[in-house]
Amino acid sequence: MTITLYHFPAACSRVTMNALEEIGLSYDDVSVNMRALGQKAPEYLVVNPKGKVPAIDFKGHIMTENAAILWFLHSQYPAASLLPAQDDPLQAYQGLSDLVWCSGTIHPIVRQIRMPAKWTSGDPEGVRADGIDKMLQECITLSERIAQGWWYGPSWSIIDTYLYWAFSTAEKGGFPLDQFPVLVAHAERVRARPSFARVLAREQAALDAMGIADIVL
Repeated sequence: MTITLYHFPAACSRVTMNALEEIGLSYDDVSVNMRALGQKAPEYLVVNPKGKVPAIDFKGHIMTENAAILWFLHSQYPAASLLPAQDDPLQAYQGLSDLVWCSGTIHPIVRQIRMPAKWTSGDPEGVRADGIDKMLQECITLSERIAQGWWYGPSWSIIDTYLYWAFSTAEKGGFPLDQFPVLVAHAERVRARPSFARVLAREQAALDAMGIADIVL
């Protein structure tokens, strides 16, 4: 049975792709051209009726929602250390809590900054400014914690990739990431990991196949 990841380059689906690469699983990747509203195409809605990425066909079972997919992968492949070990219930809870925080708190702020017009029928700049204010407050706290090295201190986790995706995407929407040198250094460490280099290679191949040249990975 095969594993297939449905994704779009530089979208939050790269976090799921990074998890698959860290685990070392063999998988196919299918790019969903969100520039052409491919996520709303009938053939994709058969895969994911929610009309978004990521979605993963895991040996015949369709899974959606980043936090849920990542939690499942961690539970199935604990040796990859995507999150803290699950043999301690409190550590397991913390990993799940952090995933939900990324997807339920940080992710919506990123969308508010990057795509403010989706949040209002009026002037989107007020929405963007509000999102930037929220992210500034989050980043003050995050800088203090990530100064230790990674989200969980000395060890990388998939939370680090999720946060990197959030920071870098918000920056493309006008967020002043350069005000937080600790987060800039953290981003460089994430991008330097061999697993993330493989993600970038797959994403670039997908962009080339779709003929998209203006997305910076």
